[in-house]
Amino acid sequence: EFCSRLFQPMAITRSLSAVCGVAGAITAGLQQRPRKAYVPAPRFARTVKNLPISESSRQQHNPVALRAHVSDLVTTTSTGHGKPQGGWLTLGIVGAFLLSMCTLMPASIQSVMVDHHATMAEDLFLIFIVGVTAYCLSEMKDMQMKCPHLQARVHTSCNFLATVCSLYGLAMERFFRESPDLWWAVLTPILYGISNLTMSQLMDAYKGPLAYRRLFELGQSFTLSFQGIHLLAWSSVYPALYWAALPFWYWSLKKLVEPVTYMVGVVAGDDAKRVKEKQQTSQSWSCFGMELDALTVIFMGINFLSALVDNTYMGIYTLRGPEGFFEASRGLEEVTGGWGSDHLRTALVKPSLGSLVLSMAVFLGTLCSRKRLPLAVGVPLAAVLSALGPWVVFFWHRLVDPNEPWLPELLGDHWGPAPLFELW
Repeated sequence: EFCSRLFQPMAITRSLSAVCGVAGAITAGLQQRPRKAYVPAPRFARTVKNLPISESSRQQHNPVALRAHVSDLVTTTSTGHGKPQGGWLTLGIVGAFLLSMCTLMPASIQSVMVDHHATMAEDLFLIFIVGVTAYCLSEMKDMQMKCPHLQARVHTSCNFLATVCSLYGLAMERFFRESPDLWWAVLTPILYGISNLTMSQLMDAYKGPLAYRRLFELGQSFTLSFQGIHLLAWSSVYPALYWAALPFWYWSLKKLVEPVTYMVGVVAGDDAKRVKEKQQTSQSWSCFGMELDALTVIFMGINFLSALVDNTYMGIYTLRGPEGFFEASRGLEEVTGGWGSDHLRTALVKPSLGSLVLSMAVFLGTLCSRKRLPLAVGVPLAAVLSALGPWVVFFWHRLVDPNEPWLPELLGDHWGPAPLFELW
């Protein structure tokens, strides 16, 4: 027994070391690739004195000028994206997080919060996400794992590190209005990918309603597809990542089918016996998702719409390629002041934040199933996070600057097939 306890932490350590090694090798390889452009750092700090909070953070957009700039724009300059931090990769995520906190020391936290404040709506949303994440991490620390398999331990370890990565990306955007460096772009999807692909043992140990199992699988498909969108976003910097994003079509299409399968099971009454048992307890929200009611239909309808939009997003990207897809986003840099193109910059951290939102929603469901969180609190909170949270993340750039277009990917003149062989 002692040997087994000793072996498992050692195996996890070796696994995580291998993950960091793979991430380092990929990072080094991408650094050798030609870089199309990089999201510029803020050219100047926005202060309350110059731009009061009640006013717009940018100049008013002129659609004619925007299209003129977009049509003339081919590339952007590679300027000011922060100090390279690839050397800290060997210290792991904790070292990188401490490094970001150290950068707050020269200027007070209050100064950073004020200078890079955009809207109160953004701050409230991010505070809500950080608060829910902190609660989930505290519960994770105290919760005993029922599944003894090494795969389950790797899942929880990678999920924790992926959460820290997401929080790091959130801090870089909110405090500095800068995107993380390349090591973060490589390591984050690897951690989320391993975390979700090692859920099989936990799913085998799950004995709950079939509808909830399908919800777990739907959350897994969404999270894995978000890693493809992560690569999609970073192809604006390294166009060769176009090819790495295409295999994620599998999970993108899978999450389009799973809501239909889920609703067919609900209509067929797959959990009818459990519904009767739950109804006898008279607990609120105890039957949510297991019977055909208005809330279940609305919840799954929103998820199906999200999957449909994501597939449309992937389809447009596949057709236009990185150059056409981010054409209008790069053009925003030419017609706005302050922090440049918020869409182009926040796009690099949106998928990781969306993955964090879904991971926390799934974990809240786990807490409810283990009776560590009341159903009346956990179920609606998890439903709102999983159904509406990704939508808020998708339009995060609008929270930063309400004047930016809702969907810059649909703008621009380059709509022909992407020059695929030029992307490698």
